[in-house]
Amino acid sequence: MSDFGVTSMVKELASVAVRPPSMRGDYAVAHWAQPLNLDLLAEQHSQFVALLERLGCEVVHLDPVDGMPDAIFTYDPCFVVGDGFIELQGGKAVRAGEPPLLAGELQALGVPLIGRLTGEATADGGDMFWLDDHTLAVGRSYRTNDAAIAQLRDMLEPVVTIEAFDLPHDMGPEYCLHLMSVGLTGP
Repeated sequence: MSDFGVTSMVKELASVAVRPPSMRGDYAVAHWAQPLNLDLLAEQHSQFVALLERLGCEVVHLDPVDGMPDAIFTYDPCFVVGDGFIELQGGKAVRAGEPPLLAGELQALGVPLIGRLTGEATADGGDMFWLDDHTLAVGRSYRTNDAAIAQLRDMLEPVVTIEAFDLPHDMGPEYCLHLMSVGLTGP
């Protein structure tokens, strides 16, 4: 990976690590809609990668991971910040192996590990997005807890201010939306 570091959700994306879907895994346990057409999933992933490449983005291809259906979502297990990445700990049991896996892959690509959530702290990258270069929105949910928010503050402040928000839920912890899934409307 030639460059790393993210502090914006709207600036040009220079490079991104993507993981194709595995053809073997319990997608139903991970709450993927059934029946799942794995051929269509693979085709859509290929189209997404092709779009990124057409837009001039360097695409780093990671290997698929059998038994980890959600590993395709590389934004969730580790959160890239301005000078490296933070290894998260997921709150969803079926995703527990993803953070150390992706952390190792990112380090092998030369992206520095700047911190790791520990203890009872849980967070998913989908509960975080940049409001501007120095402000990170973090959604408090079943997946991202106060312990994680406190640890992220310790790692990032005073350079980055963290604004935490409570997230709505519907069907319980396994179905909780990420902060990035909540629709925002403006004036």
